[in-house]
Amino acid sequence: MAGWLTSLLGIGGRVLDKILPDRAKFQEKNLEINAETERASGGRMTPRKLMMYLLCLLFAWEVVARPIIVTYWPETPLPQSMLKEVMLAVSSLFGLGF
Repeated sequence: MAGWLTSLLGIGGRVLDKILPDRAKFQEKNLEINAETERASGGRMTPRKLMMYLLCLLFAWEVVARPIIVTYWPETPLPQSMLKEVMLAVSSLFGLGF
């Protein structure tokens, strides 16, 4: 009886790993990819680095600059906030996408 139960749980565990993968494995794989691209680039600007810098600027705009402008100069016309999209892009860049 115990063997049957453990084999059932073992199969269920493998199926569950396929459905809900471990985030730690994803983050570890992302760190490996980052380290490999850094070694391969030799310190030069890569499209991934450029995207990271642009997303950092967008994040700083949405979180720091935009609230200051809206608070102190409310009559200034600004485009709609894109914080949700920027956060999604930043999280997917760092391997935390949903």
